[in-house]
Amino acid sequence: MPLLLSLILTLSLLLPASLLWAGSEAISDQTFTNWSAQLSDPTPQTDLKSASPALYQTSLTSTYFAPPPTVTATRLQNLTPETEQPRAHGLLSSINVLNGMLVTEAEMAKSEGGATWLQNKIAGDTRDDAASRMLRLGITGTAGSVRYGALYRSAGHAFLNGPDLAIREVWGEWTSGQATVRSAVGQQWNNVSGDTAKTRLGQTYGRLGLAWKSPGLPEFMLTYSNTGLRSSAEPLGVAPQRNHSHTLEGALAYAGTTWNARLASAYILGSDLQRNRAENTVRLQTFTAAIRPSNTLTITPTLTYREETQDWSGTRIESPSASVAVQYRHNQCVWLSAAGSYASVHSSDGLIDTQQVGGKGILAWDLQRSQAWATLLSFEAGYNRLSNNLAPSTDIQDISGIVKLILAAH
Repeated sequence: MPLLLSLILTLSLLLPASLLWAGSEAISDQTFTNWSAQLSDPTPQTDLKSASPALYQTSLTSTYFAPPPTVTATRLQNLTPETEQPRAHGLLSSINVLNGMLVTEAEMAKSEGGATWLQNKIAGDTRDDAASRMLRLGITGTAGSVRYGALYRSAGHAFLNGPDLAIREVWGEWTSGQATVRSAVGQQWNNVSGDTAKTRLGQTYGRLGLAWKSPGLPEFMLTYSNTGLRSSAEPLGVAPQRNHSHTLEGALAYAGTTWNARLASAYILGSDLQRNRAENTVRLQTFTAAIRPSNTLTITPTLTYREETQDWSGTRIESPSASVAVQYRHNQCVWLSAAGSYASVHSSDGLIDTQQVGGKGILAWDLQRSQAWATLLSFEAGYNRLSNNLAPSTDIQDISGIVKLILAAH
């Protein structure tokens, strides 16, 4: 057992091996951002309840996940009944060895409701059963100031959280005082079911990060990533992809008593191996914050600026965006939620010039609550506009208003 643990730890801490994996492949920064979000914290989380002595513990619990309400405008024709809102149910099995020195997990889950709520009512219709399932296996070990682990996760295209994505990763973490060093190597791919009508994008990556945190001071994070992307099984008429990128990101975060903020800046150098290693560079700045001036009010602003330069064409693409969300609860019976966003994309060659503005507001009132029933009345309004300055005839505008009366049993 000590030999096996040492082998896993050595593999996860050797970043140069990951750089060899990704040496001839790459991924676009948008794909990298989306997939990195799935891997931001691969550490298994579980609530272990002791069913045996501390030397060996097991647990079997049910899991439930429902996404938060979206801030995009909702059209009446696309509404799903409240009783059929998207959600995921599953089972989680955990084994704890030597009081947490080694923890393993196995989870199976299935999505229900959502856009296919009506199809699921048809008896004998099992077309989406496999596509809505998820399987996850994880292991986490601890040896003094060192933590290590491995993760495997596979979800079909109809699964609610992280759909159509398979991941396998080995990682390691070392903490000394206020500093933490973390590295990971892994692979991930989409088109889990192997649909021949869709392209499969396979990614290999390696990450090495340093985090420094001291009480009362801002937290500093620095991360280097080497990533590769290669497409396979391209459908007829779809061009193959083969890219390689290096990413350096720095972030500064601070949390106060009534607010927290995070400022991040990333520089991405990519090369397109299908275009004789033609390079492109991306600079990305992001600011996020959460302000709580009172216990009843929360304001969450976000600012993002992205600039991409393509060396093979000399084109520069600028993409600024901003959003703000406000949540206010007057009391236990009345609350208000509102959000607005703006985004634009402009290219120096004049081929792209679009703007998008959107917003949504919800006013909810808990009319009556008893031991058996709850009655909720809500008013919702949404607005969304997409403007194309190069082709005004393609502009899209959507305005919606919804009144909901919900009667729910406890």
